[in-house]
Amino acid sequence: MVRIQETITVSAGIQECFDFIADFRNLPKWNPNDERVELLTDPPLRLGSIFKVNTSLNDRKMTLDYEVVEWGSPLRAALATDSKLFSAIDYVNLSANKFGTEVTYTGDFTFKGAMRIVAPILITPKLRKLFSENIENLKGHLGHVDTESS
Repeated sequence: MVRIQETITVSAGIQECFDFIADFRNLPKWNPNDERVELLTDPPLRLGSIFKVNTSLNDRKMTLDYEVVEWGSPLRAALATDSKLFSAIDYVNLSANKFGTEVTYTGDFTFKGAMRIVAPILITPKLRKLFSENIENLKGHLGHVDTESS
């Protein structure tokens, strides 16, 4: 399994952060690889909700169905997908700190078949770069906080 994790602090409140990040329909706003996302189940969002995500990974277009497997608004959510190449669980964890809201986004990837061999060399570095870029994009939507100068 490959785990990729990024943490930032933003100025938006916990509920606002949760509503934005856990609703995967917002993915195209902060993840440029995700072109289109639609909610396949009826609102409201909850345990069992399913999103259809049109995305690309390593220049390969794919459609992934993500299911909400944990829903603990406004502090935690987990969404899981399973494809021929890999399975993944994305975790969103939120907490308050003296600067604002701490957002920790974690992706656990389990690669399948031949991907288990090539992923550590070819895919994992790209995933790490993508996560780093995406977390920076989240700052633009949820408010950058300078935690270094305080």
